[in-house]
Amino acid sequence: MGENSGECTQSPSSFKGLKYAKKDRATPLADTDSKDEDDYKNDSGTDDSQLTNKTECTKENTASTYCNILKHKVSIAVVVIAVVMGYFWLQTTQDTEGGYKIFLKDGIEQMREEFPSQLEHIWREFSAGIKATKQGTPTKPSVFMLLYETEERTAICLAQRVGYISTHVLSSKKFNPLIIDGADLEHNETLAEDFGTLLEEYRPKLEEQRAMIIKNLHKIPGTVAQSFHTFCDTASPAVDKAVYLFTMKASGVNNRHNPTEVAEEELRKLWRDELDEDRLNPLITRITDMTMMIRPEKNLAPC
Repeated sequence: MGENSGECTQSPSSFKGLKYAKKDRATPLADTDSKDEDDYKNDSGTDDSQLTNKTECTKENTASTYCNILKHKVSIAVVVIAVVMGYFWLQTTQDTEGGYKIFLKDGIEQMREEFPSQLEHIWREFSAGIKATKQGTPTKPSVFMLLYETEERTAICLAQRVGYISTHVLSSKKFNPLIIDGADLEHNETLAEDFGTLLEEYRPKLEEQRAMIIKNLHKIPGTVAQSFHTFCDTASPAVDKAVYLFTMKASGVNNRHNPTEVAEEELRKLWRDELDEDRLNPLITRITDMTMMIRPEKNLAPC
């Protein structure tokens, strides 16, 4: 088939070759044959009838014709493209997975240095909780209760650090966490009449930011706090991938070995006159899922 035959048997071994193969694949074989026939005629002076005998795909010469070479070339290109695409997809997935794990690990290590007075187990709880919300199937929120006895600044600063890490792990938009101050809800008559208003206001924001800090939970009335039942519900949460961090003052927590028990006692004292047992017990169970005692830090940097 002359010089054209040698060019067609080369396999694509670079991106330039892949582009050429894509072009061949997109062009009907009949059109390609026609173009090459014209080129062949111009180079050799052979007429159409002679060229047809040499290049036309027939049952007799299928194994050695120009048409069959093109088919083989396209097949090779398709395989190469599929392999390259699969490789880059796998690499992207691994980089994303590894990226968030490294960010989470580095963030926990930095907090451990900033808050050296805290018990070691809380770092494992933060890491495991955030990771479980990121990877969990079915997904469910992670809820942390941070108890302090007198000095609230350490607990609030720690909650902000964890909230920042959480929203960056769980949200692609990299927002800062939502912050609700219990003091702002203490005398809110609208929420007292309809606690669902809080849910309607904050759910759209939480779907983007994925982390919420509720400061001074002990200042929030039980009727308003009912909205956190839906937020923190594990079976049907308002937002499936979210992290909640409550801070609450609890007398005597530094002298107790079971912070969850302390939190439950405090919340019962606060809300038992407003909520019956059927509503109070499930609410307390959800917001005290991971409870920890926070020790005051002497040399804490500004939050």
